[in-house]
Amino acid sequence: MLAPLPTPATPRKPAADGGSSAPRSSREPSGTAAQGIIPRNLADVLEPRSLCYGVPAGPGWADCAFLTGPHGVARSLARVARAHPGASPEVAASYLANWYSAAVVAPAVASYVLLRRVPDLTPARMSLRVLDSGWFDRTALHRPVGTVLADALPAEGGDEHARPPGDGPDRVVGDLAALRGVLVDEVLAHLSPFVRELRARVRLGYPALWGAVAAQCARAFLLTERATGDPEAGRDEADAFFERAAPTMRARPRWHEFVHRGRPYIGMRCGSCCLAHRLGDEYCTTCPFTDDTERERRMRAWIDTQGHGGLAV
Repeated sequence: MLAPLPTPATPRKPAADGGSSAPRSSREPSGTAAQGIIPRNLADVLEPRSLCYGVPAGPGWADCAFLTGPHGVARSLARVARAHPGASPEVAASYLANWYSAAVVAPAVASYVLLRRVPDLTPARMSLRVLDSGWFDRTALHRPVGTVLADALPAEGGDEHARPPGDGPDRVVGDLAALRGVLVDEVLAHLSPFVRELRARVRLGYPALWGAVAAQCARAFLLTERATGDPEAGRDEADAFFERAAPTMRARPRWHEFVHRGRPYIGMRCGSCCLAHRLGDEYCTTCPFTDDTERERRMRAWIDTQGHGGLAV
């Protein structure tokens, strides 16, 4: 699986791709740190990426309205191809589909699960910072408001760090199903133009491209275990999300459950191949072309490299 963490068989990236080691721009929007106004549990889930609120300025930043348009997609594909010699147009597109969608959906999914808040994902109101490799290491939400579950609104005089700064949500919905529907709508509305632009340029069908998006959504849901400590919560939320996102989000992942060193884990089998094996000797830990035994072996090995609190994704 193409993922922002250095998992086995993930395309090799320079050391600067890690969120903590990437060069920081000279000007940043206010409240950019992973701590402070961004709740700690949300920052933990996004690591090694980072999230900030406000309109960013500085090297590498581009707004998502550009990145999802014809010139932005062409430029991003060229950047990925330069950084990965030998990559076919299809491999470059697969890398880009995974990396871009992960940068968009990760903060939205984490915010939904942990804060019961869905941020505004309108492309013109978001920016990403891109590295020379083509990977996106930071996400900026221009407007720190969105849609919130009524029960998640802080009480009068409550902890203001429980939500981003601002005047309050754009919308309030009354139940979790409605909030989940907003999440699905926001994700599909943002990524549909991007997927169409990729499809027009390479010989990858919509199932493969939306499969990349689905893989990053599923991974984002599973990573919320970092904050919740519950390996089933993210999976259950993902199942409900994909039910609502069908049929647009095709080739969704399937779960791979196992026990490792006495602890239950949930990994996944991707619904489509990311093509990373075309540039290396191995298939990804979640590749649909590996059998269950080999996939589980790789997941166990990956967990052991992470130390305490490691996950299968």
